[in-house]
Amino acid sequence: MITLSNLNCYTIIGIELEFYIEGIEKEYLFLSGVKNKIASLGFSCEKESSIHQYEIKSGCYTDLNDLIKHFELAQELLTETAQKLGGNVSFKAKPYLDRAGSSLNVHVNLVDSNNSNLFYCSKQKYSNCLIHGIGGLCAMMKKHMLLFVPNDDSYLRFQYPDIHTPTTVSWGVNNRTAAIRIPNSSDKCRLEHRVPGADCNLEKVLVAIIEGMVFGIENKVLPPNRVYGVASDPQYKMDSLI
Repeated sequence: MITLSNLNCYTIIGIELEFYIEGIEKEYLFLSGVKNKIASLGFSCEKESSIHQYEIKSGCYTDLNDLIKHFELAQELLTETAQKLGGNVSFKAKPYLDRAGSSLNVHVNLVDSNNSNLFYCSKQKYSNCLIHGIGGLCAMMKKHMLLFVPNDDSYLRFQYPDIHTPTTVSWGVNNRTAAIRIPNSSDKCRLEHRVPGADCNLEKVLVAIIEGMVFGIENKVLPPNRVYGVASDPQYKMDSLI
């Protein structure tokens, strides 16, 4: 894994994985079964808005090896639970062209040796670490698309996007149409990388995201203009991801 030792800080990372279940008649049994099994890993599960789509969320991790290990175990438990109920789980990024895609959203914060949030922000100002981190992620985003979109089928998510699928190199505050989202939370400010699909390799995705942030912070890279509306709207002239 890439380290941030030169920056004298460390990452706190959590993930959200969307997926579909197939062939399960009593979905409430799947949800209750999964919740009990993954709770010990620090994961939760809830229904997503699209039919038969669900999402698991991790807690906050400083040890990325533990996050990767627990994530893989959670995926195995999802599959095992679905199969016992006579169905299956799809981790494809776009298993249905007429439904929402499935993403692997990564939430990241940077903390220094005093446990201070380096991504602090206020209504008037965002920290240099946050701005430059976003800048680096945007600068390297197209280079990293091979990791975020690893399979031919992965591109279907961008070719047939729903409103919340990011299709441009962009960022915004509480804007789920942008590739990088900053949730509305000044005291615990973090960034959310929304480009990777559910079929990605988590370790490779984390390496790419950390590499992008380090590049931006070390080189003081400025991001493109913040997007306030739908990031794919041609008026913003954002660079297309594919």
